[in-house]
Amino acid sequence: MGDTRVEDIAAWITGHEGWILGVLTIISIIIIWRFNAVRPGGLDAGKRDVKPVPFVMWLFAAATTWLALGLGAAAPEKLGLIEGAPVHDQAVQLLLANLTAAVVGSGLLWFVAREAPEGGTKPGWSDVPIGVGLFLVVYPLVALAGQIGLWTMRGMGAVEQDRMAHETLRLIAQHRGDAWMWVLVGVLIVLVPIAEELIYRVFLQSALRRVFPGPWMSVVLTSMLFTAVHLPSIPEGGEYALASLFVLSLGIGASYERTAKLGVPIAMHAAFNALNLAMAFLIEPVAQG
Repeated sequence: MGDTRVEDIAAWITGHEGWILGVLTIISIIIIWRFNAVRPGGLDAGKRDVKPVPFVMWLFAAATTWLALGLGAAAPEKLGLIEGAPVHDQAVQLLLANLTAAVVGSGLLWFVAREAPEGGTKPGWSDVPIGVGLFLVVYPLVALAGQIGLWTMRGMGAVEQDRMAHETLRLIAQHRGDAWMWVLVGVLIVLVPIAEELIYRVFLQSALRRVFPGPWMSVVLTSMLFTAVHLPSIPEGGEYALASLFVLSLGIGASYERTAKLGVPIAMHAAFNALNLAMAFLIEPVAQG
């Protein structure tokens, strides 16, 4: 009885997906406008001050953390930790890559936090609930962007679009019985958001803020690079997801500027990854059936 009821609810949501997304998008826009996030000067309300740290230092921190990510990714093969088992190898590689980047980035963060304490460089207990709440506000726009991207790709006569638009998500969904799957899940929810947000939001976006007078240009340029870097992880038929990634990055970057709280972009990124993982587990049985 319970399973039937859940299936009925899922079927109803699927059948009314367009209307539900439309209503949620309108609500999101109202909330965003109400909190003065997109109007002129709205992002400056966070009063994030990056000026005490020079542009070169912010950029050095971003580049060094990014290089640490690459060195960590190469380490498993150098150390003989690759076994030829897909989930194990992916888990070990992502674990070492993002752990290395998180450690190096945290060290650099300690330095810039001393120089720019008002630059959104210090975490707070309220950051996580605020970040999750802001993710819920932004997500309808992210989903709408993905839907528009899907319609666009179909209109262009592209290959059939894949609902599982990420190679790692498919790997996890197809190997549920593997213990290393849970390591991979933990890395995606905890370490990846920390490493990537330190690189792109905290360091790179701050560097760009030292160059451009307003926050929006730095948010947009950072989001363009963030989206481009994720291209290799998008399988053929999943190109529509790039629109979602770009809008998500805009939302994360804008939220970071608006709140000036270090944990907000990390929590938003973690919530997005967690939601995608949950959806992957739901989608894969359908795809196999």
